[in-house]
Formats: sequence, C-alpha cells, structure tokens
Amino acid sequence: MNIHRPLLIACLFGLLPAAAQAAAPPSTDRIIVKWRGADSPVAPASTERVRGLAARLGQTLIRGRNIGGSMSVLQLDRSRTGSNLAATLRALRADPDVELAEPDSWVKIQAYAPSDPLFRDAFSYLGQFYERQWYLKSGQIASIRADAAWDITRGGSSPAASTVVVAVIDTGVRLDHPDLVGKLLPGYDFVSDALVANDGDGWDADPSDPGDYLTAEDLLNDKFKDGKCGAGSSFDQPTSSNWHGTRVSGLVAANTDNGEGIAGTGFNIRVLPARALGKCGGYESDVIAAMYWAAGLVPPPPYLKSTDLPVNAHPAQIINLSLGSAGACDTTYAAAVHDVTARGVLVVASAGNDGKQVGNPASCDGVLAVAGLRHVGTKVGYSNLGPEVGIAAPAGNCVNTGPTEPCLFALNTTTNMGAQTPIADTYSSPQYQPTYGTSFSSPLVSGTAGLMKAVNPALTPALLIARLKESARQFPGSSADATVQPSACVLPAVTAVQDRECICNTQVCGAGMLNAAGAVLAAQRPAVFAAVTGNGRQVTLDGSQSAAATGRSIASYLWTVESTSGGAASPTIVSPTQAHASVPAPSSGSYSLRLTVKDNLGSNDSAIVAIMASGDNTSTSPPPTADSGGGGTLSILFLLLAAMLLLARHMRLPAAMRG
Repeated sequence: MNIHRPLLIACLFGLLPAAAQAAAPPSTDRIIVKWRGADSPVAPASTERVRGLAARLGQTLIRGRNIGGSMSVLQLDRSRTGSNLAATLRALRADPDVELAEPDSWVKIQAYAPSDPLFRDAFSYLGQFYERQWYLKSGQIASIRADAAWDITRGGSSPAASTVVVAVIDTGVRLDHPDLVGKLLPGYDFVSDALVANDGDGWDADPSDPGDYLTAEDLLNDKFKDGKCGAGSSFDQPTSSNWHGTRVSGLVAANTDNGEGIAGTGFNIRVLPARALGKCGGYESDVIAAMYWAAGLVPPPPYLKSTDLPVNAHPAQIINLSLGSAGACDTTYAAAVHDVTARGVLVVASAGNDGKQVGNPASCDGVLAVAGLRHVGTKVGYSNLGPEVGIAAPAGNCVNTGPTEPCLFALNTTTNMGAQTPIADTYSSPQYQPTYGTSFSSPLVSGTAGLMKAVNPALTPALLIARLKESARQFPGSSADATVQPSACVLPAVTAVQDRECICNTQVCGAGMLNAAGAVLAAQRPAVFAAVTGNGRQVTLDGSQSAAATGRSIASYLWTVESTSGGAASPTIVSPTQAHASVPAPSSGSYSLRLTVKDNLGSNDSAIVAIMASGDNTSTSPPPTADSGGGGTLSILFLLLAAMLLLARHMRLPAAMRG
C-alpha cells in the first residue's frame, strides 16, 4: 500500500442523482476516490497521478493511500465542511482521471437502543457505574451484542406479527407481568403431581406459576426431604419462590422498546410457556411431555387420566430447557430430542451449575448445551463444562462477596416480589433477587436463535447450531479483573470439579462466546439442502429445497466435485448450474459433490453429499426439516405412556440445576 504526499481538496456529489446519495458528513479531511482505468489492484494512485490531479485542480494535496482495487483515500490539507466540501467533491468528480469521489465518513458500530428504562439505566457503586442490562450490549467482553443484532432484525415488525416462537419449559410464568403481556401464547401445565404443582391438580391449561416455595411442613414430606430440596447445609430450611420461568421468559423475549422495564433478547419474538416444574423441580416425564407438545407433536389418546390435552396451535421453533439433572443423557431424553429435532425444533439447554461435567438433557446429541461466562469471558465458577458444550453466554456473576453489596453483573429480568405466592410483578436487580446461573445463559441463546429464524425460517436445528458456533467470538486468554490469573479449564475427566473461575477453551466451553449480531448476519446466508437419489448407474442431484433468507431469492446453483476416493474417477456433472443435476455413479470407490447456492445479494453457502459405487445413493445433506407428519406418532405415544407409567423412577430435577 503506497502513501503519497499530494492530495487534493475538491469535492462534489456530482456523478450520482441526488436521491441516491448519502448525506455528507458535517466535516472531513479525507476523500475516497476510485480512479478511472486502474483495474489493477497494484498502486492505482501513484505519486505522479496524485500530483497531476492536484495540479489540474490547483489545490494543495497532503498525501494519498491505496485501500484496495482501484480506490484510494486522499488526505486533505485541512478539514472541509458545507459548501467547501461540496466544491471539493465537485472538482474531484469532474476530473477525467476520477470515476467516483466520496467523503471518508466516520462509522460506528450500529446498536439499537430501545426505550426500556432498565436497558438504558446504570447504577453507581463505589464511584463506578454498572449497566443493568450489560449482557445485551457490547461494553463487557462477554456481552452478546444483541443491540447490534436488532439493527438487522427484531424478530418481526411487532409481537403480534412475529412468526417465531420459543417454548420455555420451566416453572410456568406470571401471565400478567406487564413486560410479558402480549408476548405469551396459550401454554399448558404438565406438572402431574399435585403436591409438586402447588396448584391443587395435575395437568391443566393454566401455565401460570403459583410459586415453588417450600415450608417447614413441606420439608417433612419424604418427596422433598429425600430430594434435598431445602436450603441450608442440611437441606432442611424453608425456601422462597424464585419465579424461575418468569425470569427465563423475560430474558428470551420481554416486551422491548415499550418504555417499561427491560429489553428481551428476542425483541418481538413470542414465548410459549409450558409448565413442567414446581416445588423442588419436577419429573422428567413431564418435561418430555411438554417437549412433544411444544413442538406440535401431540399423540392420540388414551392418556393415563381424563385430561384432554389440546393441540398446540402455536408450535415452537426453539425449546429452552433451563433445567436438568446430573449424569449423561438417558435414552428417553435422547428419543425425545431426536423426535422434536426431526420436526425442525432446536433444543437449547443449560449446562448446569455444579462446576462438573454437563448434565442431562444438555449432554444429549442434538441439544445445544450452553455454559456460563463471567462478564470478562472466563467460565463462571459454578458452570458445568465439557465437550458436550456447544457455546457459552453470560450467566451472571457478582464479583464482590459482601452480604449487603449489590451483585454487580447480575442478569436483570422479569420476576415477582412474592416470597411464597405471587404479589406484585417486578424485575430482578443487583440488589433484589439477583439473577445468575446457566439457567439464564440458555435463554440468551434461545432468543438469539429466534432472531435467526426470523431472518431465515429455512434454517434447521443443525444449521442454527452451526451458524451460532461459527459466529461466536473467541474466548479471552486471561481474566481481565483477576490479580492472580486463573488456570485454564480442563476436561472433567482430568479434573472432575472445577467450581472456580477458569480460562475457557473450545474443548470444554463450546465454540466461543455468543455473538447475537454475528449469528444474525450468518443467518442471512442461504440454507442449502442437497439431495441425492438413485441406485442405478445415474444419480439425480436436487438442490431445489435450498432457500434464501427472508426478502431474498436464490440467484444461482453450482455443483462441483469436492473429492474422490477409492479409485473413483472425477465425474462429469450434467447441468452443473441448475438446481436439478445428475451424475454417473462411480464404478468403484466414491466421490463427494459440493452444491453452492448464491442469493440475489451475493451471499452464499454450500453443502456436500457423497456418491457411492454400491448401495442406495439416497441422502440429504444437511437433513431437511421433517414435514408436518414427522416425529412418529407411535414412538411419541410409546414414550409418553412409558414415561408416565414409570413415574416410580422419580427422576427429579434438583432445584440447584435451575440456576
């Protein structure tokens, strides 16, 4: 890149029609020019060229710098504004050696700032200011940049118009919370045990949270005593209601830009509340039933009781599970995740809060497990970790430890003031019900995935996970606020308990730190589906199910040979630039083909399929979303009935796993 001393000072908006021009900056001392006849990327602006331009214009120029292609930036001798800037541009654009000339404007990160007071608010502590919703912005290392994502999409023009639904399977929700009114779809209560439900019955159509407190009398019941549900070192002390599902729902998609309370990650996307947890937790079977229902997969009767389970009129595209239990993924969760994923529903789950290996169901194949970060991007001590983690997001951390001190980096969200039964709706804060735990990392990811689905409804669970991972920001190599640097996180197989801050890496904390803005940008690329059919000598290729993001269209297809193996010759592809193509099956070995799809704005993506010499060449890469009949009625019915018949397993979800 050459630097030239001369530079010119003449400008104008001359070559473009007025309606097509961006407003000039108030002042600038830099002009970007594109030179005529300088197609070579090598030094389009020689010293002689810039001097000649200056001489023709009668101006004194300082220097120039090539910035790529046939463009250079020219430094003026002083800043120009108003009519002087316009005259400089006019003179440049009129010169026969200049094709384009524009002010070198100052650019900033675009970040929409909604009117919610707690989003804009900060509190003071010991002379420093701390933002209440720091985790949605960009001021801290671990912040997810949701405000920049909202410049691209807000999940729909309004909550009523949004087509994206995130199911929150949790303790229920306070339906009348002002920051959730209008965001909640008709849900359901799947808590089958009346004592656990705390609402007098089992399954019903009311997903509201009556409170999950435990009294001294409750703790005399073996159900809660054996489950170690109480507070204190002996688990024998009463606990207050924590309004967990309400907190999670607010982080996913509280009403945003409504002049009240907080902003939600998903802005206008909607929440489907499915209550499966009550006092001390709940049964896995209830969670699984809620998963199937939330995904729009309702088995036919009979049920084990007279409840008439309604069809879910608003199936979710994403299911948030801020819950779990210790241990590896079991077969029932694995089957449920398989079925709802085949339906096209992404399952996001918190990694857990024991500082140990990832629990169940976050450890299941197909689930996007979320670990928890401190504000500086290191693993928060309590977060579980391991190779099952897909991505990491802020979990809330307090930094300070004094009993009367505020939690400086809590995740503030919707809640209720009731210690037992609900009273006034409010918001958690650094001082009141401070919110932290991997339970609250997960909804940040779920809300981001919702924004991605709004941009590109064709994205499958596998593609959502892939693009969330590829857009994640790199973990920092040190702790920004630690005098003594913590050690690196290691695999749980090496150190079983890691309940202190540690330096994350991709082996144990996922692909990186959640980046909502980057994920939404990645979602704008086409969703590519390459199907292969045929078991004879000729194999048919089909890319017609590929889809562009909302508001875009597919512009081109290109099939190419990616690789060959086993002695296979490189094949000739018939109609390689069409959605439908064909290729001869190899006589031996195999080869891989790549389908690249480009949209009308130039974004592209690709998928690879393999063609074998023998066997049935029938596959799709990546697997498409199942149709409305997907999921398998018989398997769903079997799993629900079997799980409900086997309640004696008492696979409870400890309260500690709820964040």
